[in-house]
Amino acid sequence: MKKKKYYEEIHDIERKIMLVKNILNHVYEIIVLFRPLLEISMEMEEAQIYKKNGTLERVASLFGEIAENCKELEGQYLTY
Repeated sequence: MKKKKYYEEIHDIERKIMLVKNILNHVYEIIVLFRPLLEISMEMEEAQIYKKNGTLERVASLFGEIAENCKELEGQYLTY
């Protein structure tokens, strides 16, 4: 019975890692698709407000943290 539970836990962890990878892949694809629009938007006068108040830096930081968390999750999976 313990073996079955162990394999179920491994399968659950593997599924969660795949979900996280899928999310990151989708986020990356969205960024690539929106890049031309973002480049144009950043030239607008209003965009300077977000540059100055640190909003854009915070967004970049959050994406970096998400990527690091996913790597950590994957690393934990590999140690089982």
